[in-house]
Formats: sequence, structure tokens, C-alpha cells
Amino acid sequence: MSNRYCIRGAIAALLLALGGAGPPHLTAQTGAVTGVIADITTGQPLEGATVSLVRTPVSAPTDAEGRYLLDGVTPGVHTVRVVVPGYGTRLKEVEVTPGGTLEVDFRLSVSAVALDQVVAPGLAGRTERRKIGASVPTIDADRLAAFTPLDGLSQVLEGRIPGVRSIGINGGIGAGRELRIRGTDSWGYTRQRPLVLIDGVRIDANKTEWGGMKGVTCCDFSGGAGEDRLSDLNPEEIDRVEILKGPAAAALFGAEGSAGVIRVFTKRGRHNTPPTFTLNSGIGFNRLRANLPTRLRPNVPGVTGLAALDANEYLIENGSVNNFDLTMSGGSEDLTYFIAGGLAYEAGSVKPNDQTRGNLRVNLNLTASEKLSVGVALGHARNRIWSLQSGGNTYSILSNALMARPPEDNTQTYALRGIGDVNLDDVKAIRTISDADRWTGSVHWEYRPSPGLAYQLTVGADQVWERKTRNLPWGRYYTFLGKGGERNVGNRESRKYTLDLLSTYDYRNLLGANFLSGSLSVGAQAYWDDMSTAMLTGRDFPDSSSSIADAGRTFTDDSNYDERSRGAFVLNRLDIGENLFLTAAVRVDDHSAFGDSIGTQVYPSAGFAYDVPEPVLPPGVSSLRFRGAYGVAGKPPPRETDMEGFDFDSREVVAIPASQLRGPENKREVETGLDVGLLNDRIGVEVTYYDARVLNGLYPQDATDPVDHTRLENSIGIMNRGLEAAVTARLIDSPGFRWNMNLAYAWNRNRITDFGPQAQDDSLALYRQRDDGTWERVSWAYTRKLSIGHRDVSLDDVYGRGIGAYDSVTNRHSSTVHPFVRGMAHPTHIGSVYNSLRIGESLRLAFQLRGEMGAVFHNLGRYMGVRYRIYDEYLMHLDEEGRSTFKADSVFDYHRLQAVDKRDHIRLQEVSLSYTVPRGVAGRLGLQRTTITLSGYNLHWWDDCNCLDPNARNNTRDTGHGVTGVWMALPQPRRFLLSVRTQF
Repeated sequence: MSNRYCIRGAIAALLLALGGAGPPHLTAQTGAVTGVIADITTGQPLEGATVSLVRTPVSAPTDAEGRYLLDGVTPGVHTVRVVVPGYGTRLKEVEVTPGGTLEVDFRLSVSAVALDQVVAPGLAGRTERRKIGASVPTIDADRLAAFTPLDGLSQVLEGRIPGVRSIGINGGIGAGRELRIRGTDSWGYTRQRPLVLIDGVRIDANKTEWGGMKGVTCCDFSGGAGEDRLSDLNPEEIDRVEILKGPAAAALFGAEGSAGVIRVFTKRGRHNTPPTFTLNSGIGFNRLRANLPTRLRPNVPGVTGLAALDANEYLIENGSVNNFDLTMSGGSEDLTYFIAGGLAYEAGSVKPNDQTRGNLRVNLNLTASEKLSVGVALGHARNRIWSLQSGGNTYSILSNALMARPPEDNTQTYALRGIGDVNLDDVKAIRTISDADRWTGSVHWEYRPSPGLAYQLTVGADQVWERKTRNLPWGRYYTFLGKGGERNVGNRESRKYTLDLLSTYDYRNLLGANFLSGSLSVGAQAYWDDMSTAMLTGRDFPDSSSSIADAGRTFTDDSNYDERSRGAFVLNRLDIGENLFLTAAVRVDDHSAFGDSIGTQVYPSAGFAYDVPEPVLPPGVSSLRFRGAYGVAGKPPPRETDMEGFDFDSREVVAIPASQLRGPENKREVETGLDVGLLNDRIGVEVTYYDARVLNGLYPQDATDPVDHTRLENSIGIMNRGLEAAVTARLIDSPGFRWNMNLAYAWNRNRITDFGPQAQDDSLALYRQRDDGTWERVSWAYTRKLSIGHRDVSLDDVYGRGIGAYDSVTNRHSSTVHPFVRGMAHPTHIGSVYNSLRIGESLRLAFQLRGEMGAVFHNLGRYMGVRYRIYDEYLMHLDEEGRSTFKADSVFDYHRLQAVDKRDHIRLQEVSLSYTVPRGVAGRLGLQRTTITLSGYNLHWWDDCNCLDPNARNNTRDTGHGVTGVWMALPQPRRFLLSVRTQF
């Protein structure tokens, strides 16, 4: 039968079942298994445990009382398996009789090893973690949110998984955040942000500013901060997140998996469970840390006798935070449901800046028959952001405040003149709004015609309609514009459609050997990605009108692109006995962005996992697994139909026709590691080493045709190496006190291994200083007048001259003779420590420390603040009359040449104190589990960078190489929240 008729049949079955005409569930000759899952130490029921029958599709979670129900069980002997995150897996053999209900309880011990956890590694169904050769970490977002209020997906990922860097780089509410996995692997022509999927559907995860189109006066819309579309997601809807870190794990995503894949799974209902409502509400505020270098300004009057104000006093305010979420979940024997609605408002500490977000979600899962099940997931988000003017923007609120000067005459009202001739009041009058509507939905069919054989079809779409408006009011003065005013109106539409087909056959006793079993999967995917943007700009208004129809001049600009991709794969997982597991797969991809001569790409992968048998383990070691994986994946070339490049001869931006684009950046990765359980699995250690090679990175090369100044070529090679370690420890486990600790560490280093065929050695001299003070010249390569590296150059290298000498007589500094590498733009070492302490049955304290080491940057904000003689670092050395001193002159002269600082820091990222209301008290109020939490986020950091925040960055462009220069970027504010979560 053709796929067309199969799909029609599946749709017909869905409609029939939803209409109530589906076949009755066959229960007459079946039985049931029920019971309670609880903690063996405290006796507390464990909610959310996964209870299943081995080698059957029958499974169910536990409710708030720890109770589960497996219904419709075929009579006979079965093995019941219980899996709970943070606890050991338990198996128990039972015998079910026709029409009978068997009571089976479990008492579980805590465990730091989760090898039996079932995950979905890639596209080929679900399997146990212990059978996978690559590292595939999982975050239980639902359990995390019970005690730690989460602001969004980015905070879910922050500091919890080694190798995953999710940080705030711009303090604007709703602004783009950095999210990358395993460092940098591209010069900047392909994305660094990983692919993000929700319930199997590719979504728009754009974070970069798209408003800088024709006619827009300055700095895009908001200085490059952009709006992060991941901020559309409501964390209350997320059940868990799985991370595929690179090609070794994500090879089945073909030409999209090179940067890693983040798979988000939303919550589902429970079979045979009455409606359970969960209400979560919170109130609090944001407040910027008062570390702006302007405290001494009131002590230093200007020529008029008036002094500048301290920005810590007038700029920083409280920004209110409010959220309200209500969910309902439950289900009957055949239908489960999860329905959620939420409303959140958050204002920035620096105003005007706020975000109002509303979310709705409906997830339904229908068992239409014993063989057919259908899942429907539909989510909507409305997200309105008043974007902060930020970053290195002439209209930046922070930059103008930090660069403010005293009034120039006594009659002037203090309007805080900042950069150039712009007043801060005029900057705050700019109204910049992003208003987005988003629909994400999918339908998933699963058909099991016989035991061990399954067919799955997923059809989904993610559509974003975003409207941006910016108004620079008439009558106020703006650089490059005057007082004529400007209004920008832009529209962006992003449409992503996903089609996923999968067939899986689980086999046993392969070739007659009872120790050989496995799973064979064959699948195909296709996606369509369309995006269009348009901008209309009006200038020179005759009066206070803001209607573009009244503008003296108008400009229009638009762009669009579309992508089409299709791929197919074959994967086989082979289990040899109970301890050795092998995986082999190959994927074939075709993509519309590939050049004409590229054609289909082939991406192979393989992996192994070996569990050392328990009898041969050394004392103190409770489990030991060796694993390894190999995979190849890619990233498609730039998506624009006509991308823009820079011609270094004419100093102009030129268009690069799509016909000149080449193939994907393919990356080959080898990953090895081991997982160790110690002291009866009370301590779990996971160590991973990876070596990834970009085989054909994109870089502009000289064109043979003199008309074509620049074109992209797959010409450079990049190596990315790293080590990751995670330790989970259950340090103390007693009825009155429990202490859990999680440690995460990642080391990463990249370098360019091949400069391409047109690179010219030693075309630009770069030097390295020896220990004795002499200089050694190192080899560089060069194309299109842009240096790309020496023998050991990193994509993230920050280079330039430093301070070479100081003359105490003249009080002058001099620079080094030669430029040299000053460090790297991204950290080499990233680590975090998370502690969770439970005191008694009701009180819980949790906190996270996160640190980064090994990065430097050009601290242009400090450089300019001292050079303009307005930062505390200079003002502190003036005499009592406000006149310069020898020391002040020395500091001023030093910053004439030096602007590089370290980004090393340690950050108190999260703190939460939770109190769970006793069940008896909550029950008298008609409530179930009720928790009150006081939390703080991004509370403090210790650094030596002489900057506002070592993580801060002017813009959120998804560049491959590091952003080495930072102007006056706004830090992330601290957030304080009081929240209540209750079930009823």
C-alpha cells in the first residue's frame, strides 16, 4: 500500500476516534497492575515515576500520591520496571490474571547513576541510555521547576550540562541570549546556535536583530540586542529537555546536526487519572547590580560648578515581575490530556523595557485501538517586547548614561547629555516594540500491527508572525537624523514545516542466537523553511505626526529566503548479551542551499557501549560503562538567497549570488567516555572526551573573475577538542536531612588546521614573546586582506599590541614592538556546582555557582570612560580640587594603549529556599502538594575584568569567531521572586 493511502487511513482513524466512534477498548480478558512508588528512606511518595511492562508498550506515570495503574495488561507473567530520575531502577516479576488487579508496591533508593533512563537519542525512537555510545544528557525540567522558578528554556539549560553554554549577554528583557554547544566551530557564515525542536518539530530559534534594513537610521532597532524567539516558550509547559551535543550523537539530523540539537518535550496527561490542576504564581522584581563606574561623579564639578550625576542613583530602578500559570492534566483509559495557560509580565531595571507574554497549550493523546495511537500537541504564544535601546548603540540608554557630562551652563536643565549631542531623555523617548504571534503544533501517529513492529508519522509546523515598530519622536534631536523624526515598521514571517516517517522493528534471537537482539529503524524526514522580512521607514515629519503617510521621505526594503531539505536514514542497534551494545547508521541528505555541484551528502555514524559485568567490578565500584561514538553531520551554507559580503578593495558591501554558495560545513566527531557508579551508585561520574573536525569550513576566497570580488569557498579546516565531566553525588541520605550535589566541568579548545589553497604564508607578521623578552615571528596566512591565523591560531583569538614599557620620568607608556595573541574570546574552562539540601520533610535549600575561565576581550567601555576622564578609575586619582595628578595622568596614558581585560569570573547564579506545606494542612484547604519558594537569580559575581559584567556583549549576532570588542553592554539584572505552586 502506498504511503498516501496509509496517511489517509491514519487520518480517518484519528477523526473516527475523536468522534467517539472508535472501537471499544478490549478489557474483558485483560488484567491490571497497580501500586505505590515511594522513597525507601523517607517513605515519601514519588510523583512522575515511569512504570512500564518490559517489552510491551504498556506504561504509566505515578500521580502526586505515588500511585500508578497499568491497565489492559495481557494475562501472564510480566516484568514491571520502575524508573525515577535520581533513583535506582527496579524490576519485579509479576503474574497477571484475566480480570484481576494486582497490587505491587516499590520502595526506591536514591541513585546518582541513570543508565536505565529511557531517552530519545536522535530520530530513531526511544532506548535506554546505557545502550547509547554518545553522551545524551537529559534535564527533568518539570522536577526542576517544582523548587526553582524558571524564566525560560535558556535558564533551564544554564550551568546544568557540561559543554552547553547558555548565558545572558544583554540585559534587556526578552533580548537575545548566547546558546552554543562545545565551543566554536565556524568562522561565522553558519549558525552556532543548535537546532531546537519541540515535540519533534523544528522551531524558529532566531535571536539576532533583523531590523537593520534600508532606511533605518542607526543601529538596527535596538543596538543589536534583538529579541530571542526562545523567550516565547513557557517553561511550565516543558516536561524534559534532551541534548545531542554534536555529530557523534546527532548524525541522524544530517545537514543540520553539526552544532548540536536540543529536543524539548512538553508535558502529557496520565491514563486513568482524574483532572489535576496545578497553579503557579509569582511576584518579584528585577534590579541591576549597582556597579556602574560613576559613583565619584558628584564629587567632581564641571566648568559651571555643576557636577554630573551618579548613574547608579538615577538609572537603576526596580522592574516588576509577575507570572500566573494554570495547568490541567489527567485522562481516561483511552484519552489523556494536558491543558495549560499562562500570563507573564517582566519589566527591566533600566527603562523603558518590558515583556508581556501569554501562552496556551493543548496536548491530547488518544488510544484509538490496541494498535493505533494518536497524539496532538498545539501551542500558542503571544509575546510583546518593548525592546531596550542597548549595546554599542548611539541611542543606547546605558552608553549615554555612562558617558554623560556635566551641564555646560547654569540655565540648562540636567538632561544627561551623553554620546555626541544626544540627551538621555530623548533616548528614553524612543518607542521600540516587537509584537509576535506564534503557533507550534504537531500530530503524531503510531501504529503497531504486531509486537516489536511500529510505524510512526509526525507532521508539524511552527509559524511566527512578528511585527516591529520604532518611533523616534519629531522635535527631539537624534544623531544622523536631526529633529525631523523617524518611524520604522517591519514585518517578519517565519514558517517551518516538518514531516517525519519512522518504522522500527525490534527483534530477538537473531540468527537463532538467544543472546542477540536489537532494533532496526528506517526513517525519512523533510522540512520546509520559509522566511520573509519587509521594512517601511518614514522620515522628516512636518510636525508631531508619526504617520508614515505624512513623512517627507520614505524607504522600503524586503528580503526572503526559503529552504527545502529531505533525508533518509537506516539505523541498527544490536544487543550482544546483557552488556555489549552496538549501533550503526547512515543518513543521506539533500538540501536546497547546497551548490549545484554538491549533490547529496552522506552522513555515517556508529557507536558502542559496554557495561562491565557486576561480578568483575572492583570494590566500591557499583557500575562501570565504557562507550564511544563516531558521527558526521553538517550545517547548511547561509540561508539568504543573496547574502551580503564585504569587498575589501572598494570598502563596500556587495551581494554574493546564491549560485556561488557551496556545500555544507561538515563536521566529523569522535567521542569516547566512561560512566562510573561508586558506593552503591551514590556517586555517579561521567567523563567524555571529543575530537571534532570541520572538514570544509566556509570562508571568502579570491574569485578568478575580477567582477566577483568575494565568494564563499569550503576551504578551511577547524579542529575542536574538549573534555567534559559531570559528577552527581548523593552525599547524605537520611530521614531528616538529604544533601545532593552536581558538578559540571567542560574544557574546550579550537584551532584552524587548514587555511585553504589560496592562503599565503607569512603575509602578515605576528609575533610571540619569549621568556627572555625577545620576540619570535610566527607564520600567518592571508586571503582578501584579512588575516586568518598562524600555525596554532584559534577561531577565538584576541590579538594586538600590549604595554611594552613605562617611563617614570615622562609618565608615559609605550606599546610592544609587535602584535601578539592576547587570549581567546570564549572561555576555555566552564564549570558549575549545584547543591540541593532538604531539611526535614518541608524545607529545601538549593543554590548554583557557575564559573568561566580563559577568555579575554577588548574592554572598549573602560577604554573610552578613562580616555574621556569620566570613569571612577580616573576620577579617584584627582586631587581635592578636582585637578589631575601624576597618578591620574598615568592612568589616562595607560588606557591610550591598553584595552584588553580578562573575562574570568565566578557567579552565584541561583538560590532558592522552598517550604512544602504539610499534607495535612494542605488537605484541609482542599489542596494537594503546595510549595512556597523564595528565589534569586544572577545574584552576584566575582571578577577582575574592570567591567560591568564579564558575560555582557553589545549584540547577539550568531558569529562563529568571538566578539572581541565590548562597548558598554548592559548586564543581566538580578531577579528576586516569591512564588507559590499548588495542586488541587
